Amino acid sequence: MFHELNVVTKEIEVQCQPSKVFKAWSDPDHLEKWFTDEVSGWPGVGSTLTFKWKNFGFSVEYKLAEMRPDTKLVYKTRLPGVGTQVLTITFARRAPKTIVTLSESGPENHKTDPNQSGVESGWQMALGLLKFYVEKHFAQERATFFAMLPAQFEFPALHQLYTTTEGLSKWITLKSDPPTKIGDPISLELDDGTPMNGKILALTHHEMAWSWDEVDGYMELKSFPTGGENKGLCLRGGTYAPQQHKAEDLEQQAKDTLVRLFAALSSQ
Repeated sequence: MFHELNVVTKEIEVQCQPSKVFKAWSDPDHLEKWFTDEVSGWPGVGSTLTFKWKNFGFSVEYKLAEMRPDTKLVYKTRLPGVGTQVLTITFARRAPKTIVTLSESGPENHKTDPNQSGVESGWQMALGLLKFYVEKHFAQERATFFAMLPAQFEFPALHQLYTTTEGLSKWITLKSDPPTKIGDPISLELDDGTPMNGKILALTHHEMAWSWDEVDGYMELKSFPTGGENKGLCLRGGTYAPQQHKAEDLEQQAKDTLVRLFAALSSQ
């Protein structure tokens, strides 16, 4: 049995055929272009795929328990001290869209609220990037950038800093209305004058992702518990035009912006 707090279900509509989004979820080459930094293993039923997030120093070994082409994928993993978690992704065609439904189940003895642990928000963010990838940049090479700082804060305090005009003005220049929902246009300007225009890809109670048109990419504002009262505060993203936009330059901009966000959060 699974505890009700540990069954997380998310859904998103994608403008493509099921075969395309199925490939994005099952092919290691595609997974590395939107979801994780590195995937090793062969994608066949009964095999193990290792997903690695290098900057977080984190990896997960998923056994591919079920695979129905263009219809369903089931991944299972065993987490030490937690138990088996099951990740199920289904794909249903409703022309001209594909409905992607993701469900993650955790064992009954693991009673962490997924809303506070980051599971709810994390999958919503991931699905936003999935949609962006398959609709806009399918099969294109990606270069990523990353900045993170440890911090102590409450999620509502951070939420105010990226959903209100007053909050955003404390760490970045807002040129549009503040975001309220997925799909909202957003126009920002970094401290060095760099424009950042795009649309909201995901908006949760403690995280946000948006496209960045000027670099053919995206940015994520992420936050998550790291133990006790500590949390991680992170800005990361990617460009699908790495020949035109150097990842190291984007990373430096992310680091500078994160310092401003950290200062705004610390003064709350």
